[in-house]
Amino acid sequence: AFTLEEVCVVANEESGVSAPEVLAATDGWAVGVMAATSGRKLAENVSAQAFEQYLRDEIWSSVPPSLQAPLRRFSLQAAMSRAAVESNFGPGIWRSLTAWASGRDFLCEHISAGEFRLNPMLRQFIADDFEEQDPDGYGAAAGEVIAELVDSGKVAEAVEFTRSRGDEFQLADLLEEHSPRLIIQGSLTLLMRAFECISEPTLRRRPLLRGMYARVVAHVGDPEDAVRRADGLLRDANSPAAARVHALLARVRALRLLGRADEAGDSAAQLTAMLNVVEGTLGAEVRYNIAEFELSVRRDFVKAELLLSAAIDSLDSGAAEPLELLARSTLGQSLAMRGDAPAAVNVLTRAAKGWRTVGRSSNLGWVLNNLGMAHIQVGDFASAITVLHEAIAEGMNCENQRNVAYATASLGDAELALGHYETARLHFEEAIRICATDALDESLAALSIAGLSAALLGKGDLQQADFFAQRALLVSISSANSYEIAMCKLQQAAVEFASGNTVACIAEASDAAVRFKQMEVLPMLATAEYRIAMAGFKANKRVEAEESLGRSAAALTERWMAAALVPLVRENPMFAQWAATRRAAGPTFRELLARHSFDAPTSEEEAPSEQTGRVPLVSVHSLGRTSVTVAGCELIDGDWASIRAKEMFFLLLAHREGLRKEAAVEHLYPELAREKCNSAFHSNLYRVRRALYQDSVVKSSDGLYMLNTEGTFEWDVDDFQSGMDAARSWPAGSKERATALQQALELYTGAFATAFQSEWAASLRDRLAERAHESLATLAGYFAGRDDYEAAALCMDRVLRANRFNEEAAFQLARYRSRAGQAIQALDFLDEYSESYADELGERLPERFWELRSAIAAGVAV
Repeated sequence: AFTLEEVCVVANEESGVSAPEVLAATDGWAVGVMAATSGRKLAENVSAQAFEQYLRDEIWSSVPPSLQAPLRRFSLQAAMSRAAVESNFGPGIWRSLTAWASGRDFLCEHISAGEFRLNPMLRQFIADDFEEQDPDGYGAAAGEVIAELVDSGKVAEAVEFTRSRGDEFQLADLLEEHSPRLIIQGSLTLLMRAFECISEPTLRRRPLLRGMYARVVAHVGDPEDAVRRADGLLRDANSPAAARVHALLARVRALRLLGRADEAGDSAAQLTAMLNVVEGTLGAEVRYNIAEFELSVRRDFVKAELLLSAAIDSLDSGAAEPLELLARSTLGQSLAMRGDAPAAVNVLTRAAKGWRTVGRSSNLGWVLNNLGMAHIQVGDFASAITVLHEAIAEGMNCENQRNVAYATASLGDAELALGHYETARLHFEEAIRICATDALDESLAALSIAGLSAALLGKGDLQQADFFAQRALLVSISSANSYEIAMCKLQQAAVEFASGNTVACIAEASDAAVRFKQMEVLPMLATAEYRIAMAGFKANKRVEAEESLGRSAAALTERWMAAALVPLVRENPMFAQWAATRRAAGPTFRELLARHSFDAPTSEEEAPSEQTGRVPLVSVHSLGRTSVTVAGCELIDGDWASIRAKEMFFLLLAHREGLRKEAAVEHLYPELAREKCNSAFHSNLYRVRRALYQDSVVKSSDGLYMLNTEGTFEWDVDDFQSGMDAARSWPAGSKERATALQQALELYTGAFATAFQSEWAASLRDRLAERAHESLATLAGYFAGRDDYEAAALCMDRVLRANRFNEEAAFQLARYRSRAGQAIQALDFLDEYSESYADELGERLPERFWELRSAIAAGVAV
């Protein structure tokens, strides 16, 4: 049995849980705590059945009958509040409950003066007992909880509660009623988990539910599967109109992600035709989606913004209603895409505030990404980077890899504008990887590949830049999206310019300029015309170059728009100086040069927080206790966000040579479905970098992930093993070897990282323990050879404390104590060891122990 203090301290060190949460860690911990508080000694390996019996006999049976009903009722909720208890059972019961809870800190945690919660394991026991003893009462209570959650606006919590109970039909009812709002709100991961609990027969009987499920799959699942589900419902002539609308909404989104723009357009036209048969919120949502399609696919910004503004006016209630917020967010995206960045910043800032009011939502990450893009357009790269890091974090928190991909690509754009080409390259490669493996998106893939080309061009790798520029153009053409095609052609023009192909450069940039002009994306039109001017100047066509400069200047209708030209001015400062002297563009470019410095950009090796030469020292302890300190500040579990992220860092520590992603996944997630491993790996890789520093983990050219070789990682395991190796270099039996072993063993204060239960950690833990125990045995022999039997016994005692059933250590401990003149202690030890051996293993000690005991008792030298 453990004392409560011991359990709390160890559990807090190993898993970060607070004292009231310790009981929930494992059955063994819980039994240990309860045994300590009741004065009973229970074995750590008590079975689940015995533990349940203990809760029933020792805990639940001692609860006053008057309190059992309220405890049963509120075992279905995370906490008990004064208002809820008094409302259901009266003020007297609340006073009795708080009095009962006050004397049982190990069972209850007081959140505030008017609220407390039961230990999760006890709460689950009471709920299970409630369901078993009174199924009707349990069902009624569960229904009341769900109704209260829905009435208070906590629909997501109601869905999760119902899902955890396993009540499929009640869950289906909730999803059918509330899925549209949750989809708009962006609670997509929650919905996906919930829909996965609904059987296919139930879905087939409920077409409205089928349509909503197809929409969720289109957002966070396989778009091909979403199309199949939507088509199956649409083929059923008996499907009601609302179900068909949801199926069409799913189909439009999924086909867009698959790059099948023409088919998506056909489905959008069918949606438009159904506006006369749907009304209310669903009708408003259809109008919103048509506007979003006009924006994202057809790039008709004017039409989209008119539709969105009308939707906002009809929905504006002064409250943070999800559909209104969604329309406002999309309006901000449109403003950013067509170049009205200041207006976009204003609209998106308001939208982000609204989504924060609504609560955690995938939409917040999406809005933050668009806000970051708007900051880039106005030239505020510092704000962009800050916002985009938050967008990535939101995407991770909501498990929305598409949001992560978009924000990562936008972060690449910001770093590219700053001239940090290597950092930009890494961001674009990560965005491309996510598009290829976790969140298929042709449009983002095209733009990210074009961004990668730009980063490689900035690094001077013209051949690779050309390859990826052509690849990006092919992807964009296949999706038939004019905006992406224009952006990719502009990048191809940059590659042609660097190659000296001015004719090809002018042709590609001119095509891009035509497209940007049609879409009225003025900053990008100015950029395309400026590229044409650069090529004309390089071809010694000064008149044509000045004409293009004039068109570029004319497109810059607002002062802030000149920020779009910053990368090109940095690319060729001499041409910018010439442009500033031209009559057609002089004032515009003179002001641009005055407001921006175009010296060589700060090298990425000198950029703060990303420098390999200035990275913080990381100190790691994992023998006996686990801690990680970065620049003198010890990380807490919240810094890692998940125990798996922390374990990933230790795995990389143990494999300094690097690991391929597949090998790391096998170590960390042996139980996880293979299709989910890739996302889990990269999510936790992001968390490791965030907890330590951005470049703490790098990817080598041959695909190995490893800790940055230019960083400094001090690890007690390395020091211990180095000490062991150094000791072995001295002759066996020498004083120098013994001294070196003692010094190394001072570092071994306990088993390696017991919080990690993966096979790799257990294997390393066993190897380190074996080295320590072998060294202790060696030291014991060294001391015994010099008649220092007390020191030899201490070595064996240390081995035995780590492994109480190490028979050799127990035998030698008794023997050394006897030789040290401690016969009584040796005999007592053998008797206690014999008893515990029989109790735990059900066997009698081997005969040699009894022979040793007889020899010690008889005073025979042993």
